[in-house]
Amino acid sequence: MSDDYGPFEKHFSVSVTQQTCPLVTSNRRELYGKKGSYLPINCDMERIMQLDPHLQVSWRKGCNPLHKNGLILRLRNISKSDSGKYTCLTNFTYAGYIYTAAKTIQVFVTDPGPTPQKPIVVSPKGVVKQIVKLGLRYHLNCRVIIQMKDQDETMVYWLMNNSHVDQQTFPQLSVSSSKCDFEDNDIVSCHSNLSLTVQAEFLHIPFTCVAMNPNGIDNGTVVLYPASESYLYGGLALLAGVMVLALCFLILHLFKVDLVLAYRNFSPCLQRHDDGKLYDAYVSYPHDETSSARTFTLQVLPKVLEEDLGYRLFISGRDELPGAAVHDIIAEMVSKSRRLIIVLTSQTFRKPPDSTTVRLLPAETTFPDLGDLSEMKGMSWGPYERWVGVYDALVKGGLQVILVQVEGEVDEASLPESLRYISRTQGIIRWRQHYSTKPNGTFWKQLRYRMAPVQKIKLATAV
Repeated sequence: MSDDYGPFEKHFSVSVTQQTCPLVTSNRRELYGKKGSYLPINCDMERIMQLDPHLQVSWRKGCNPLHKNGLILRLRNISKSDSGKYTCLTNFTYAGYIYTAAKTIQVFVTDPGPTPQKPIVVSPKGVVKQIVKLGLRYHLNCRVIIQMKDQDETMVYWLMNNSHVDQQTFPQLSVSSSKCDFEDNDIVSCHSNLSLTVQAEFLHIPFTCVAMNPNGIDNGTVVLYPASESYLYGGLALLAGVMVLALCFLILHLFKVDLVLAYRNFSPCLQRHDDGKLYDAYVSYPHDETSSARTFTLQVLPKVLEEDLGYRLFISGRDELPGAAVHDIIAEMVSKSRRLIIVLTSQTFRKPPDSTTVRLLPAETTFPDLGDLSEMKGMSWGPYERWVGVYDALVKGGLQVILVQVEGEVDEASLPESLRYISRTQGIIRWRQHYSTKPNGTFWKQLRYRMAPVQKIKLATAV
């Protein structure tokens, strides 16, 4: 061979073998990658590409083809199984002859080792509020956890209001250099103390301990509050809590009826239940008394409760069938009602001026657990259904009684003991002739509050 400088000789080594995947040894190189990382393997055949820019490169691992082409083989998220010998092969044409070139790369996959951990400030953790007294001396301790190998590269220092502590400007402050102690499993605990005599300028500002090394940074903060101010804040917080609680109880007391009715209107679940009852209320009133009680019971009450609000009422003296046994009908209808409304007047339980009496019960009538009702015999106290309903309410516990007062005041002392008990526990709703007959009036809200919920479609315009 010759060139511009004259003839020269060059020696080549040729290896001949019959193996299907001969090992290339003359140009083998090694490549290391950490487990879980990305590793590119470059075939590095730039000189051959100058001879044949269109060459095609294929890859093998050991003797197994990888079905990958290109000068760079990319391995992602490598594991131990990716270790081995990778060979790239290419056929190229030069001076009219076809040649084959190959290059082998030995890949080793290593463990990445422990991940570097940034320092951790254990105390103070986050932002800590400390109660202090002016003029006294306190020590703020900072404790930091680091790895032993990072001990020489870790800095622990204090900041006052985000600035380095200047002991010349504030001689009341002193910072000790950090000291580290070995704990366990290559863990080191470092401490740094900030000592200070509390003055007014040290209150309500952050004192921050900072720990920093090449792996990261962490910090914790202490804020000083005067003791008297802490008690003041605690007292104010307690007072505010009591006031809020009292306000809530006041709102519930004043607007309890409106809140319950609004909840019934907007709750899709509160509709008339299928409890086997035919009527929402059985209405009893004094048949032999004033026209105002009769007018209220037979005209005003049905108009609002039945026509406007959709309740179903059984009214004594209006809904009985002619010729039916009164006692049996009353007992049956009361048992089929969800409520018993008793209309009272000031004359309902008065004693007659002479010996004339209105006896609506047999002389020997008594009710179990209600005792002898002989004190009520001979009084003009109303129809028999009141006592059937009161008996069901107090003894059987299945009926709620609603007392409605019409006209003047009812003397509670004149009421039988059973009705006095209902009056004391549930109260009496008072009706006056000048009251509104609109369902959103105060009287009707109180009455609806004591009644069972009805279907929402009927109450949509009531509140």
